[in-house]
This record gives sequence, structure tokens and C-alpha cells, in this order.
Amino acid sequence: MRSTNSKKVQTEFQVEYIIHLPDKWFVDWCSEKFFVNRGVFNIIDHWFFDYGLENIVLRRKAMVQFFKFIQSEHLYNHQKMYLQFGKGGVKKSLYCFVDKCLNKQKSRK
Repeated sequence: MRSTNSKKVQTEFQVEYIIHLPDKWFVDWCSEKFFVNRGVFNIIDHWFFDYGLENIVLRRKAMVQFFKFIQSEHLYNHQKMYLQFGKGGVKKSLYCFVDKCLNKQKSRK
């Protein structure tokens, strides 16, 4: 039980560190960790900005949450080694994520 909590704290600490990295390093980390290319990363970053997350730290936290959500939804293509959304899939996934995750967080507060 203790190790699970320790891993969670370590992971949260790592994310807190990573979201403050310079842009290129953050993009590279997302690419390595979540198999997302720069073009898709930019679309997601822009979408969250337009959604109202103008603060870069909050936006990056939301992006990490989104990438974890996508991984849990099994959109990773193991043969091609990247996230695969399909036509219009990025925005559909973002709306789904906001509905399932961000709106629930807001309602809890």
C-alpha cells in the first residue's frame, strides 16, 4: 500500500517538474511518453488555449491529463508507434475528455 502512494507522489512530482520545462523539452517528453507528434501536440495545445486555458501551467497539466485519458481509451496504435485519432478524432477526443474529466473536476469543487 505504501509503495502505491509513493509512486503516485513521485509521479505527481515528476509532472509538476515536467510542466515547467522549456517548450521543446516538454514537447519531446510528451512525444516520448505519449507517442504524440508535434503537429497533433500543437492542435491539442491550441484547442486548450481556445477553450480558455490561457495559463500555460494549467494548460500543460490539462494536456498531460488528456494524454493519460487517451492512453486509457486505447487509442495507441502499437504497429505504428503513435497515437491514432482518425479524421476529426483529436477534437472529438478533446470534447469527450472535457465532458468526462474536466467538467467532473469543476463540479467537485
